Amino acid sequence: MNVLIFLGGEKPSMKLAQHVARDCALIIAADSGYHAAMDNDVVPHILTGDFDSIGVKNIEGSFEVITAKEQNATDFEKSLRHLPEDISSIQILGGTGLRSDHFLTNLLIASGLRRDLPVVFHDDTQSLYRVTKHCHFKKELAPGTTISLIPFSKCNRVSTEGLHWNLQDADMGPTRQLGQSNRIDNPNVRISVKSGYLYVVVNRPTCS
Repeated sequence: MNVLIFLGGEKPSMKLAQHVARDCALIIAADSGYHAAMDNDVVPHILTGDFDSIGVKNIEGSFEVITAKEQNATDFEKSLRHLPEDISSIQILGGTGLRSDHFLTNLLIASGLRRDLPVVFHDDTQSLYRVTKHCHFKKELAPGTTISLIPFSKCNRVSTEGLHWNLQDADMGPTRQLGQSNRIDNPNVRISVKSGYLYVVVNRPTCS
C-alpha cells in the first residue's frame, strides 16, 4: 500500500498534491498538513497531531481524527504510528521548506525508517529519494536535469549510472566526498549504496 503524508511545511500546488495522491491508498495529514491537503481537494483518511497549529474546532471533514498531545514527538513521528503493515512506499508533501529545522528533522526521522521502504519527499521544485542498501534509486529522468547526492551518514561503495560525473564504489559522507549539483546525461539513472543512507535530490522546474 502506498501512503501519502501531508506535513505543515511548504504547501504543494494542487497539481502536485493530486498527482501524488492519485496513487496512494492511505492519506494521513499531520496537524497543519490538514490545510495542505484540504486546500488542494485531497481528503485525508486520518488526521493526527496535537492540533496546536489549527485547533480542533477548525477541523471539518469525514475522516478519523486522532489527537496526540505529547510534545516529545513531532507531528511527522505521530503520523508514522498509523502506517499499515502492508505499506509499500511513503510519499511526503509539506516536509520541506519554510523552517529549516523542521525540514532537517524530517529527513533524520525518515532516515530511521525500515531500510527496504521507499521514502520520497516532494515539493514543487524537487523530489528527495532516500537510498539505502535495500532500496536503490532506479528512475528514468530527462537528460540535463540537475541531481545531487546528499549523504546523511557515512556511505560506503556508492555507485551511479547515467550521471555526467558517475561514481564507482565511492565513499561519501561528512568529511568524505559529497555529491552536490551533478547532472543527468543518460535517462536511465541508477544509484546504489552498500551501507549508510543518502538522499538523491532531483530538481525540476515545475511539478510533474
